Amino acid sequence: MRVQNTGSAPDYSTILSTADLKAHLRVTHSVEDALIGSLRNAACAWVEGYCNTKLHATTATGFLRGFHRTTWAVGPVTAIASVKYQRTSSTAANDLTTMDAGSYYFDIQTQPAVLAFIDSPSVFDYSHYPVQIAFTYGHATPPEPMVHAVRLLAAHFYENRQEEITGTISSQIKVGVEALLSQYRNILQP
Repeated sequence: MRVQNTGSAPDYSTILSTADLKAHLRVTHSVEDALIGSLRNAACAWVEGYCNTKLHATTATGFLRGFHRTTWAVGPVTAIASVKYQRTSSTAANDLTTMDAGSYYFDIQTQPAVLAFIDSPSVFDYSHYPVQIAFTYGHATPPEPMVHAVRLLAAHFYENRQEEITGTISSQIKVGVEALLSQYRNILQP
């Protein structure tokens, strides 16, 4: 499933304020507030990409090539608003047909979430993605280990403003970020 976020741009300061991050960094001046906020945003984006999730609830549209059982590569999925499909050559949103909720079932309690169809109406033959699913995913309140991973990563970015080099060997980040985030990763295994 191809996923396109439709929600507004995230405000990562609601997840970890600049003041909280400065306290973690033990920074007492305000000269680098913009930099620290930028590092927090980069750390949040890294955590989201690593875990295939959002640190905040966001709306999105999933696109399918047809009516078949599918799972999400992002999560946690918290709600499915609608399933629509294209029956004509028009791709306008108001020309899509809304599928009756009794024609499909889903399980968002398990991760990854699953959607399966009972009925498979005909769709426009030449459409690349005739089925569109409106849904919400991400964390209403991110788990503390994820927030702490943001702290660690932002601190690493702040202290090491370039790649770490020891002798002639460069290495990646040496923090426990992956250990903190491993339980929150959404990995799709077909």
